[in-house]
Amino acid sequence: MGSKISRYDELINKVRECHNCMTGQETKGIKLVQDSCRSQINLWSHWQGSLDAEILVIGQDWGELPTGKIMEFWTQDPVYPSLTGKHPEIPKNKFKTDNNLSDIVNKALEIDLKEKQDILFFTNAVLCYRDKGFTGAVNTDWFRKCQPYCARLIEIIEPKAIVTLGYMPLRALSHGGSLYYDESSSKKDKSLKLSKSLREIVDETDPLYYRPDESKQKYRIFPMYHCGSWGAKARPIDMQVKDWARLNKFIKKHLNHEQHGEGV
Repeated sequence: MGSKISRYDELINKVRECHNCMTGQETKGIKLVQDSCRSQINLWSHWQGSLDAEILVIGQDWGELPTGKIMEFWTQDPVYPSLTGKHPEIPKNKFKTDNNLSDIVNKALEIDLKEKQDILFFTNAVLCYRDKGFTGAVNTDWFRKCQPYCARLIEIIEPKAIVTLGYMPLRALSHGGSLYYDESSSKKDKSLKLSKSLREIVDETDPLYYRPDESKQKYRIFPMYHCGSWGAKARPIDMQVKDWARLNKFIKKHLNHEQHGEGV
């Protein structure tokens, strides 16, 4: 079956060779471009990329593909450069998502994202990059075509919890599996209705699970609001901290059970 590292390297190669979204997928003047030199599945994975992660965080898409020296900053700086502001080309105030996420995780999980964490892996539901700009329209087909790679990443890492930032990454999981509430729930219909608002989904108290197609493995899902500028307007950061605190309770309980040789 191979080690996690070898399987991950194989996955990176497959993503690097993929051009499924490179033609005929332009949306409102934006198209995707491939990073032919990628050494991680996604640029966000250079920030937090432990293959033994307990928590897998899936964002929407990374944004515009950097080039040259700027790409070196993103891939080689020991602290993710959007958190430091030490490079004039990468100002902190431009990357609200990264800085808000760092603040939320620090308050809710007591984890410092300026350091590499064995418990975390970050990626995006869309693995390639915009040809211009960091925000704007997306093509729903991008998520569908990337989902097999994301499903494979989940299989390799086997996280205890998956956090989705915003509606689109959550919906993307449904392209390659089922989203459903725990069988102990009192709900008659156990499947998640994606027609529900994100607020309803985030506020739901019953545990949500994801099961990939043709797999018996299930993963606990924690849907969250996106923590960028638009997401923070819809769900203020102090409320998002409370949302993430539910994940903190789950992880502490899980780790406690692990230490005593129990299941979750």
